[in-house]
Amino acid sequence: MNLKWLKQHALAVGFAAAFLIVLGVLIWLQQAAASSRAEVDGNLQEQQSQYQHLLEQKPTPTRETIEALKQDREQLQQMYGQLLSNVSHTVEVPSDIRPVDFLQLMASAFSRLRQAAAGAGIKFPDGFAFGFERYAGPIPTLPAKNLSPEDTKRTLTLLVKQLNAIEQISMLLISNRVSEITQVRRAEVETGAGGTPGGDSLEAAMKTDPNALYQVLPFEFQFKCSGEALRDVLNSLTKANSFLAVRRVQVTGEAPGSAATVMTAGMGMPSLATAATTTSNPDLLTVTMRIDLIEFPAPKPARKGPGA
Repeated sequence: MNLKWLKQHALAVGFAAAFLIVLGVLIWLQQAAASSRAEVDGNLQEQQSQYQHLLEQKPTPTRETIEALKQDREQLQQMYGQLLSNVSHTVEVPSDIRPVDFLQLMASAFSRLRQAAAGAGIKFPDGFAFGFERYAGPIPTLPAKNLSPEDTKRTLTLLVKQLNAIEQISMLLISNRVSEITQVRRAEVETGAGGTPGGDSLEAAMKTDPNALYQVLPFEFQFKCSGEALRDVLNSLTKANSFLAVRRVQVTGEAPGSAATVMTAGMGMPSLATAATTTSNPDLLTVTMRIDLIEFPAPKPARKGPGA
């Protein structure tokens, strides 16, 4: 009888089964949508909480402010580039320089200086070596002995730069007619190697900026001159091709009819103090001047991004 009833009502049974299947699918979809909505609501609440937190903080820079900062940065880079173009006269040292090459450069520089001094009537002490007495003996001492190739290159590079600076400053003193150059001292490049440092060793270390923006090579010159010549020397230092900074000036002298005085100046701040030292010629001043050579590396070209 049930079978007969099913046959008679097959269409109704089919509709009922289809309805139940569709109803089940709808219930499943509703539950999935409810779960997705709960997840979306949770994410939205989290984003709203972050947004509210940002609103409570200091306001973010506007686009106008960001553009102004970019323009200021570009102008600063241009000014820094102009500064480097004016002061970054670095000494180019050949990559394949050898210790014997430095000795040849040193001998040539000494010959030029002595010839210029003889023409100007300027005196040097006997055996004067312009701060390189460690290497300039009757039998020259070879620099950078028993060093690694990297240390040899570094030592020779610094020595060539020191030689260039000393020649430049000495020529400046000669051209301004100082009476005598009595001493030149420089920071030691290879202390503890190649012999004992001589009396030309300056107790001032070379310095390099941690960010590699500049390097400082210190020197000390002692000479005798008139007051007018000293003024000309200081003026000439400000016009030198290299960046030569006068760190300290100590002047000892005795003007006619007055007590002996010592004048010291550091970083452009002069001061006066009495002293009992006199010079053999009361018309001459004995000057001890600390001069730093400041070198800036050449700016590296900016890297361009892909497609720039």
